[in-house]
Amino acid sequence: MADFFNNNSENFDLGSSSGGGTDKLKADEIQKVIMMEQQKAQLNAQIQEISEMCWEKCVDKPSAKLGSKTEACLSNCVKRFFDSSVIIAHRFNQLIQRSNTG
Repeated sequence: MADFFNNNSENFDLGSSSGGGTDKLKADEIQKVIMMEQQKAQLNAQIQEISEMCWEKCVDKPSAKLGSKTEACLSNCVKRFFDSSVIIAHRFNQLIQRSNTG
């Protein structure tokens, strides 16, 4: 990981008084990378959850090919999961906005 941050330990001296503007920029960049990695991890976890849930619901017996009924079930399951996730996220955002204004 040191090479990712230019292998320079001075980059991590974010509390120093010299070059405060560049230190702040570096800290912001690091924070953005961390946030992106967290979002990737959340997406991977959600994909795993969808896969397990829909597999259990739709696939009775594994075979070399998916039947049309199984394929339709899997597709519908994934769509409903995403629809539910969007509704929950929208509702959560509404609650956050209300709590910030009140």
